Amino acid sequence: MEKYIPFARKYRPKFFKEVIGQEVPVRILKNAVKLNKISHAYMFSGPRGVGKTTVARILAKAVNCLNPSEGEPCGVCENCSLIDRGVFPDLIEIDAASNRGIDDIRNLRESVNYTPMKGKFKIYILDEAHMLTKEAFNALLKTLEEPPPSTIFVLCTTEADKIPPTIASRCQRLMFSRVKKEEIISYLEMISRKEGIDFEREALEEIAIASDGCLRDAASLLDQASSFGENRVTREGLESLLGILSMGKTREFLTLIIEGNIQRSLELLKDYYLRGINLIRLWENMTAEVRNIILSKTLDEPEKIIEHYDEFYQRFNDKPVEAFLYLENIFTRALMETRYKGAFDAFRMAIIKATIVKEIVPLSKVISGKAIVSASSEEKSEKDEAIEKLIGELEAKKEGEKIIYEIEENIYKAFEDKLEEYKKKKGNVEFRIKEKDKKKGNRSTATLF
Repeated sequence: MEKYIPFARKYRPKFFKEVIGQEVPVRILKNAVKLNKISHAYMFSGPRGVGKTTVARILAKAVNCLNPSEGEPCGVCENCSLIDRGVFPDLIEIDAASNRGIDDIRNLRESVNYTPMKGKFKIYILDEAHMLTKEAFNALLKTLEEPPPSTIFVLCTTEADKIPPTIASRCQRLMFSRVKKEEIISYLEMISRKEGIDFEREALEEIAIASDGCLRDAASLLDQASSFGENRVTREGLESLLGILSMGKTREFLTLIIEGNIQRSLELLKDYYLRGINLIRLWENMTAEVRNIILSKTLDEPEKIIEHYDEFYQRFNDKPVEAFLYLENIFTRALMETRYKGAFDAFRMAIIKATIVKEIVPLSKVISGKAIVSASSEEKSEKDEAIEKLIGELEAKKEGEKIIYEIEENIYKAFEDKLEEYKKKKGNVEFRIKEKDKKKGNRSTATLF
């Protein structure tokens, strides 16, 4: 039985012309090979999975190819074949994350002095180069500055700011960018057709969004989804497999929050939580949509700034931009709060805080005195419903005739007035700050704004 090759490896580019979304670095390297202007050291920087190591391997093929043409390797000569198979003796790939010490670099310095065994150049590719220790960088410095004429270094990194300036200044720096959504979709369509996968274009769009500009992640997600759906990729399958909601459902959920339908919003959030939906991804997508709404309301030509601008962003023209600035603030705070509390709890409280979004009026009306300061009885009743919902989620116990609710300090402070009003109304209710908060000296900064 033939060993299965994952899509991310099977469809990895083998020539410069096959590289997707990296026109600038590819053109520079291809011309350098064609004009015989190869630098002794390069630094490839950019997000993960966009082709840095792949392009470094293609460069190794191009400079060692026995029959190059216009800067491209032929792909069929002995050297090209050995590099494709990963057994070319003059291509040395080093994982700097696990070989990051000074002894590893000393070994590298010793091997640099040997001439290439089969090719014209000996190529050293240092993956995750930013992981090298300070001492290792110092040991590499002199070698990188004056390597033997037949040696080329390629430092690949996702965090260029961690590379010491003394190292970076000795390299030609090439920036790799995130791949555009449409280019990723075309790439996924190409793989799907070659593999005989039945797909919905909307599902491929969701994979492209989830991959965040990373081709490798996109290919891997397609691989998973096709296996899950028995060679069929659908939006429903992605939702079950990856816990990723479609953009349509994300917008429906956001609309419920904006319109103040707290009951339904909390029910949906609980449903998504129990189904294993990735809540943080959902919340990030909603936050991005809120920011796009803000741009739509403040720019004259938002379609030039917002990618895939559509009528959804015009749906809320009747609401003031201040409401969405507030919403973006509490959404961002909720994401920060997931660092020290569960995503479900953080987002649930953010939804409750969002109840006042529909009451926010433009600042211009407040200044002109046209704003209605007091809430209507209907709005007040909705606030009371939100507090009832909050109390229903709290831990409760009885002490004699009293009902004791345990509550986190930051939540109590956010709703203190309403909770005290509820306490007076009921008479036999008391709220206590949770003991763990007292012991840890919790200094939560959660507020209504």
